[in-house]
Amino acid sequence: MSETSLTPDVSIRLDDRVRIMAALVAASNYPNDVQRIRPHGAHPHAKTTRKAVSALSNEPAVQQLQALFDAKTPLETIFTLALHLKPESYEPARPLPGWAPTNWAQNVRDFSKRGHLGVWFTKERGVWETAQRQLDRVFQKVAFKPLLEKFFGPVSEKLVFTPNLLYPSEREIILSYEGELICIAPPPLAWGDNPPWEYDDPSMVFYSYKCALGGFGRLLLNRLLDGAPDKLAEAAQSELPVNDQFRTAFPTWREQFTELFSTALVALYLEDYVSDREYRAFVLIEQRMRGMNILPGTVSVMRRFLQERGNKFDTLLDFLTVFPKQLRVAKRMVTL
Repeated sequence: MSETSLTPDVSIRLDDRVRIMAALVAASNYPNDVQRIRPHGAHPHAKTTRKAVSALSNEPAVQQLQALFDAKTPLETIFTLALHLKPESYEPARPLPGWAPTNWAQNVRDFSKRGHLGVWFTKERGVWETAQRQLDRVFQKVAFKPLLEKFFGPVSEKLVFTPNLLYPSEREIILSYEGELICIAPPPLAWGDNPPWEYDDPSMVFYSYKCALGGFGRLLLNRLLDGAPDKLAEAAQSELPVNDQFRTAFPTWREQFTELFSTALVALYLEDYVSDREYRAFVLIEQRMRGMNILPGTVSVMRRFLQERGNKFDTLLDFLTVFPKQLRVAKRMVTL
């Protein structure tokens, strides 16, 4: 199917709530902690914003955020908390969850005022608008729902991509909130200390697809698996034929299956809706960078499910128990 025959279904959105939370992350210990684990070059705007908020590390909102990090609170949970606030005013738009830090909304507003962040982001508006234009170009002919719905059935949520030029600068955040599936992602990392690539760099277009489609696929898959613990336990009795590098990165059966599925989903999209060249480039990068030599086999097995859906298998859950066996066969037979 040609991608031009599809109606684009990913909206690009700048979000002040995401931006203020990302600025709070900039003032926390998070950037230094991540650099020790994965050294990389941040966006120039991230560096200058971090310098601008460096004197605010003792602000209550920053201290409360750091406490959430210290308690291993997922970034997805933290950024969902930001979405409970109104854009720009940062007043609660809906009741905050019971675990939210005391006076959270007021502390966020104080952080913004004392750091003069409204003025700062107005001054820096151009870099955000540039990112939005880049992503508009990346997603102008993209439709993910037709592929997602082949595996999960109707997807009623709106798909949203929000650029993040601040922090975290090394990973995307995928969350579900009020009828939307939202991907919050930084620009693609470059080598060493070099600044990130632009979102629409021709050699990096697959990056935004992977962040969004792979992320939406993971979210929908985890939602499905959460509702079927017995099916998951039965499937996990058969070990997946992954190499040691992959097993170390993803120790549990569920983690392995989720990563295989979400990555192969992106490969499927590239092959069917973009081009064979983009598909091959993506697979080679995944093989070289992450040792995913089993990716072509995973794509083949997922195509097998799509061919037999409605006959041998009614849903993806019905396919779980045969996935390991079929992947072992595909591993021997399918290469790039």
